[in-house]
Amino acid sequence: MAKLNNLTNTQIERAKATSRVQILNDGQGLFLEIKPTGTKAFRFRYNQPITKKRTKITIGNYPAVTLAQARKHKDEYLTLLSKGIDPQTYRQKLQTDLLAQASNTFLAVANKWKEKKRHEVMELTLSKYWRSLELHVLPTLANVPITDIKPPLVIAILEKRTPDMSHRLNGYINDILNYAVNSGLLEYNPCMRVSATLKPINKSNNPHIDIEELPAFLLDLKRATIHIQTKAVILFQLLTMTRPNEAVTAEWADFDFKARLWTIPPERMKQRKIHTIPLSDEVIEILDLMRPLTGRYKYVFPLLSDATRPMNESTSNNAIKKSIGHNGKYKGRQTAHGLRGLARTYFADIGIQHEHAEACLSHKVGSAVSLAYNHSTYLEQRKEIMALWGRFIKECSNNELF
Repeated sequence: MAKLNNLTNTQIERAKATSRVQILNDGQGLFLEIKPTGTKAFRFRYNQPITKKRTKITIGNYPAVTLAQARKHKDEYLTLLSKGIDPQTYRQKLQTDLLAQASNTFLAVANKWKEKKRHEVMELTLSKYWRSLELHVLPTLANVPITDIKPPLVIAILEKRTPDMSHRLNGYINDILNYAVNSGLLEYNPCMRVSATLKPINKSNNPHIDIEELPAFLLDLKRATIHIQTKAVILFQLLTMTRPNEAVTAEWADFDFKARLWTIPPERMKQRKIHTIPLSDEVIEILDLMRPLTGRYKYVFPLLSDATRPMNESTSNNAIKKSIGHNGKYKGRQTAHGLRGLARTYFADIGIQHEHAEACLSHKVGSAVSLAYNHSTYLEQRKEIMALWGRFIKECSNNELF
């Protein structure tokens, strides 16, 4: 029987290069090859399982690979050979798998998914999907191999978000994983039941459609056979993020067109605090439309039967429920008050700072103590946000509000 473990570390260290290649056998096919250049490399000699051809495989150079490590590799190769597996073929497959794993990261697969999605949804909708992924998912998952995406990793991301956001992000992630399955990159989607761990979305008395449906809603609004003033007040409320009663009681005297501000007095606000709203180009467009119609009256949106009184705040809600779309398309899915929820969803998707978003909606943020010290209305920040929101609505409306 051939002697095992012939070599010692001392012997390897003391071995000197000569003018010829030297072979120092350790046993069971493992040997150290010393080249005239002085390079010392561990190699393994064996017979290929199928062809029985004598061949060898390089394990690595000494001292980067130690004698103990070389023997461990040899033992692994002997185990493979006992199963009829060629160590060289096995190692090549490992390298191929590692390369595939490195190239098939979550981000790489998500980019391929995005290209496929480009043919299925509007570019504006796809941009919203991708922005949400960039903000909430890719910072954690971008460089993770798609094969390593498992429920605990995904749940850790989702549980930090609001129920509404977590369910939408989970939908995007699962869509990408399903794409990976269909592309042969995954055997199955391990996260398909993650939704069962998420907090349910609270049902609201003021529901709103998914932001992806906004272009269709605005198209239905354009086509609806309702009074132009009703269309205008719905768009006005959507763009200014105001409550129905705040929108219909808007007075021409409240607007400073030079400063591009709408100031609502405290008695007309839910929080009983003055609220100033920056006017976007799109809001100005609506007011310019209404001025020839109602500019001589007190209210921007007066009651059609009595111009001395404001429009009924239920008018826009009834129009959404009964007249926009076919067969009550938005009944139970969108209310006039729920238009504010669309803005909140959009702000969350694009990463608007929470305090700034809530200020746009005239919401209180923080404890009573913090509110006592923080009197900021974030007006400058809100000017940018309102302009951004206005442009988004205009794009969703195919660049024509009416």
